[in-house]
Amino acid sequence: MGRVPPLVWLLALLLLLPTTAGRALVGIFGGAALLLLTLSLVLGGLGWLGWKRMKSQFKVCGNCGTTNLGSASVCAACGSALDMGSQPSASSSFDADATPASSATIDVSAEDVES
Repeated sequence: MGRVPPLVWLLALLLLLPTTAGRALVGIFGGAALLLLTLSLVLGGLGWLGWKRMKSQFKVCGNCGTTNLGSASVCAACGSALDMGSQPSASSSFDADATPASSATIDVSAEDVES
């Protein structure tokens, strides 16, 4: 159970010995690692660009603040018509009643409960 297969020994010797086969394996492994790194960076960049493009298509309802997708003409939450002239982004802030947060917080006090 503790024996290492002969194929693993052969690959280790080919990598460690400075032979043509060893250099070829190092080149293949290095190329595969470089390919995986490059592929992950390219796919990550394409995903980020796709998200930015999709985010620019969002419409925010002026009535309730719900974010709707691009082709919607009415809000999915409240049913009001979306403004077709300007398309605010989803990151724009929506302030429903302009109440400061300090007056909207709830004070909680702990009480002992006797059982």
